[in-house]
Amino acid sequence: MSDPLGDAADSFALNIGKRIRYFRGLRGLSLSELSRQSSIAKGTLSRLESGQGNPTIMTLASLALVLDVTPSDFIQSMPGSSTSDARSLAGPGLQMLFIHRTVSNAVWELYETTIPALKEPIVSKTHRGVEHLLMLDGEAEVGPINGPVWIKSGQHTSFAGDVPHLYWSPKGPSRLYLMMEYPLSESSQDDKP
Repeated sequence: MSDPLGDAADSFALNIGKRIRYFRGLRGLSLSELSRQSSIAKGTLSRLESGQGNPTIMTLASLALVLDVTPSDFIQSMPGSSTSDARSLAGPGLQMLFIHRTVSNAVWELYETTIPALKEPIVSKTHRGVEHLLMLDGEAEVGPINGPVWIKSGQHTSFAGDVPHLYWSPKGPSRLYLMMEYPLSESSQDDKP
């Protein structure tokens, strides 16, 4: 008997793999060159493209930077696919549920994010775009490493993603909306396959 949850996860992984391969082909990059530019091992990329991997949001962000797309470009379904766009991602230590993407004067991605209660902050590498955070439940210290802010339920903050930043919720798990804003570029069209 087939496991519907396993089948959905397999379909999600295969979709991401197809999208990575598609955008790599558009840029004319070999697997080796994408590996070099993204600092992701060639074997890892090969597994992702074949649908055998489970990428973190940071892996998708690294690939998106090199391929001049956004992480949601990998999550969205290929045309004709029945795969749902709402998918849970992890990393770096965060749980993130991709909710929606829209394109206007910028590319906007919406994620429901949970910051676990940890003794040490979760540090995120740099990426393109601006992060807009709205705390739903709990409280956390978030923002650039050199100047984070403490936000509580109902409060919000924004910061550039091109500097190392942190998420820390030492008093208990926190839940927030993370809205990523990316500058609009020629490759950021919402009509991509």
